Amino acid sequence: MTSGSVVRHHLRSWLGQPRLRRRWLTGLVVGGLSFVPLAGTLGYESSFLLSPLAALLGLAVGVDGVRALRSTDAAPKVPLREVARRGAIELAILAAIALGLLVVSQLWQRNCDPWGGLGFFVMGPGLSVVMGWVAGLWGGALRERRWAQLLVASAIPATSTAIGLWRLWGDPVVFAYDPFWGYFSGAIYDEAVSIGSTYLSFRAYNLLAAAAGLGLWRLLVSPPGLRLRRPPSWGRALLAGTPSLIAASLAAWIGLRGAAMGFTADIESITEVLSATRETEHFIIHYEPRSATAREIDAVATEHELAWHLLREEMGRAPEGRVRSFVFGNPGQKRALMGAGTVQVAAPWRQQIYLDYRPFPHPVITHELAHVFGKTVGDGLFGVSVDGIIPNIALIEGFATALGPRPADRLDLHDQATVLERLGKRPPLSAIMGPAFFTRSSRVAYTTAGSFCRWLIDTRGFEGMARLYHSGGDFAESYGEPLDELERQWLAFLESRSGVTDDDVQAMAQRYERGSVFQRPCAHRAADLMQEAARARAQGRVDEVVDRYRTLCTIEPEQPEHVLGLAQALAEAERFEDALAAIDDVLQVEDLTMTIRAAMLEKRADVALAAGELPVAAEALDEALALPVTETQHRGLLLKREAARDADLAALVGAYYLLFEVDEDPISGAVARLWYAQRIRALPGYHALGTYLVARQLINVQRPAAARSLLEDALAEAESEEGRGLPGPEFVREARQQLVAACVQTGRFDEADALLDQLEAEPGIGNGHRMEYAQWRRRVAYFREYQAR
Repeated sequence: MTSGSVVRHHLRSWLGQPRLRRRWLTGLVVGGLSFVPLAGTLGYESSFLLSPLAALLGLAVGVDGVRALRSTDAAPKVPLREVARRGAIELAILAAIALGLLVVSQLWQRNCDPWGGLGFFVMGPGLSVVMGWVAGLWGGALRERRWAQLLVASAIPATSTAIGLWRLWGDPVVFAYDPFWGYFSGAIYDEAVSIGSTYLSFRAYNLLAAAAGLGLWRLLVSPPGLRLRRPPSWGRALLAGTPSLIAASLAAWIGLRGAAMGFTADIESITEVLSATRETEHFIIHYEPRSATAREIDAVATEHELAWHLLREEMGRAPEGRVRSFVFGNPGQKRALMGAGTVQVAAPWRQQIYLDYRPFPHPVITHELAHVFGKTVGDGLFGVSVDGIIPNIALIEGFATALGPRPADRLDLHDQATVLERLGKRPPLSAIMGPAFFTRSSRVAYTTAGSFCRWLIDTRGFEGMARLYHSGGDFAESYGEPLDELERQWLAFLESRSGVTDDDVQAMAQRYERGSVFQRPCAHRAADLMQEAARARAQGRVDEVVDRYRTLCTIEPEQPEHVLGLAQALAEAERFEDALAAIDDVLQVEDLTMTIRAAMLEKRADVALAAGELPVAAEALDEALALPVTETQHRGLLLKREAARDADLAALVGAYYLLFEVDEDPISGAVARLWYAQRIRALPGYHALGTYLVARQLINVQRPAAARSLLEDALAEAESEEGRGLPGPEFVREARQQLVAACVQTGRFDEADALLDQLEAEPGIGNGHRMEYAQWRRRVAYFREYQAR
């Protein structure tokens, strides 16, 4: 026999045995997965991907266990015990192969939380394989031939999967719990994923159902042939099976109450919390009574209708029927009720959008509603851009970003794409079409796709975009030109525009520093640590906050913003020297972005202000103000520098910012800030500044009418020659913009238009300012017309 024949003989021998096939399959799949970023080691991703495979392998082990006992001459009196013994051995071998490979993969795949990853492995594949094994026992008992047994057993996870998919399709939920798939956390941009109490409860419910299934199997399957049999005595059988029947009934009861248990969500479970409703011509808006949204509901409702009006005007079409909008109180509430936390979500096929509260005007209503409008040109199933069966994420998100563009400081959408180009971070368009979109930072990918789609609409009209969106990305068919040629023209357009300075590029660099979750192996652990630190801070456990941030700095040393959190925590613990040492270490790094360097200097100034060392604070703030930073950051620096020049103001500004205060809750903190703003207002020479700060606090609690008169006073005083006025032109611009919003909310539309005239006439404004003011012009006109109906 030749060596080739020997190899073929051994391969046939190995592959001819189901148990060896399962082991080889496990090794090959997990081994291949071990080279995939993020999913190739112990953690949430590998758990989710391996759980269905584990369930199917467990199913086959269960079927083969029944077949093995059937083939023995003398079947055991208690077949379940023997089949469980054999199954446990085989399942343990499969689990050991998978776990061993995932542990070894840590040699080339960084794992920042191996113990947490082990927990996901146990909760995911570890329990899914057991659920599959139980299904396999029933399939084995119900049929004779192996293929039929596997088919019947597979119907159980198939049915469960179909139910889960139906819920994701029909219910307002983006997460899923499944006995065979484990846990799907939902939006990829929500990086905080952990084993919470709901997942533990769900798996306990799964084990209860499995125990019931095993008990009924033992009761109804005859030992001689391991086939279903009719009990000789139903009375005795019911008595013996009472525990199993009780367990089965309890499991069924829990399963039917999935939304109440937190295993899924539906309209009823969400509207039980968001119990207030406002209906308009095109929307049903659900929100929480006695919330920030409730206090602004008239403006919120009109803003929804404005978004509808703008999209219908630009697209020339609109979806039929009304859209349900769920406005949650905060990201945490949204995450708990429907699964999405830090991201806003739209479900075009359900005509639903899910937002959390943002100050008026909500910045992403138009973006999310654009997804719903996209169903008018999208595929027939989900209403999105699909290439065959693969969603074209770049077109889905680029489409919505183009139709709902947002300025970033003084830059418009195309300026932001220009910044990416100058930073060398703009990805080729071909590299983000399809699922590869998620391998890039969200800000990078959204900005790139959004600017390109906006350019296509502006230069070729919306109908071309409608054809492109519907085709899933057939550029040649839609525009008569391939993608690379259109990309070349778009880049030439960006190059021809003016308005982006070198300072803008440096000020925006930090915005695009953070990589995607696939580029950051510690993303989940870092997000979990941030949440743990927030909980510890809320409970006053300052030392624990310090420990969490030290761990963050260790696992993600390339993220200097963690040092800012550490310095804040150290200062809260009154360890000021340690805080300054941490800041100074980072300031020695040469390639810091200007945003981070300025933030570090500002934090250094905060420590100095708290210690009463005003010259030290002033020096750090002067250095920070010399750097190119965003307007928001610049305003904060200006205010603190003003304080560093006046001891009386310094004490009040430090108290206003609650710099290192750990005992204030949100309500007492808001009251304290209002009180200290009033104290600043009473200081000689700072009346305008204090008035502005009081107005900002009133805006934060949705009191636009009261804030409006104060903003008018602050601006009038700033424009006069009395007192010091406001600290800089950035404050004047912000005060005018806030006053525009207050005027719109209170129906003072002529005043809003006059203020916009002033804003547009300011020297040195950027394309982003012009874009924002144009959006406000449309908002003023629409609110005026809408309220006159």
